[in-house]
Amino acid sequence: MGILIEGTKVYEDDETVTYTFFSPGTDRTGQVSITKSDIRSRLSTLDTDLGPAGAKILMKAYKDAAATGTWPDKVLYAA
Repeated sequence: MGILIEGTKVYEDDETVTYTFFSPGTDRTGQVSITKSDIRSRLSTLDTDLGPAGAKILMKAYKDAAATGTWPDKVLYAA
């Protein structure tokens, strides 16, 4: 069975970005916010306060932002 998580950017300023996320057909929902300068260290740390779904949305958003220079309004994680 695959995983699908959809995220929507709800806030961004020069220092932080916040996404809400949900996984259709499951109870995986939430909101995740991160300081942009900390994202690499927070996503690479094994002992993190980010839940798995939130971490996947932030990682996908970060990869898109690194490639385009802009944090995406919508994020789709599928595996």
